[in-house]
Amino acid sequence: MNAQMVWDQYKEVQEWFPDLVLIPVDHRYFIRGTLEFRAEFMGQEVKESFLIEIELLTTYPQSLPIVKELGGRIPASFHRFNDGSLCLGAPLALRISFSKDPTLLGFIKELVVPYLYTFSYYKTNNHEFPYGELEHGAKGIFKYYKELFQVDSDGKVLEILYRLSFNKIRGHLPCPCGSKFRTRDCHGSMLIELYKHQGVSEFIHDLNYCWKYVKASGEGRVI
Repeated sequence: MNAQMVWDQYKEVQEWFPDLVLIPVDHRYFIRGTLEFRAEFMGQEVKESFLIEIELLTTYPQSLPIVKELGGRIPASFHRFNDGSLCLGAPLALRISFSKDPTLLGFIKELVVPYLYTFSYYKTNNHEFPYGELEHGAKGIFKYYKELFQVDSDGKVLEILYRLSFNKIRGHLPCPCGSKFRTRDCHGSMLIELYKHQGVSEFIHDLNYCWKYVKASGEGRVI
């Protein structure tokens, strides 16, 4: 981690969110304090504040920060992991979003604030989600990939993930989505682009995660 980069990025954060404080701890960094924001969706504005902690791992910005809500307002049932950190979305979706503005300010504005806005909206609108709900855990990740690949069967999702996991994207071969086109004429460009955001080890993790979910749920037919 480049310490100067972290401090430079934190200066940008301070201009927008002056109550957040950067704290160095044993070669890591934490940002703690009150995040006050305004956000709007479909004409409904929310003005809110949350006590949060953002942990920067030593591999930042290659790895995304970990976020926790410290005020006890967000229940464990609302898109949180077992360690209390917030589930901001499917990992690949987060990496793609972060790549568009790979800074602490970009992370907070584009990923943390939308999560907190969603929770506030959910609490005040009869448990409705403003952007639609991504299901938690393996089911949510599997659903994300199914929509990303635009395929209609569980087996096709797993086949594409398998090809990504073992670097078997070959333009001249039939596309793993099951179409009658060659990969280069179908999903090829999109799948190659995904390697800019996630390596094979992460795809292997997601493949195993999704495979266990499909096997346990019994939803659909794996082909």
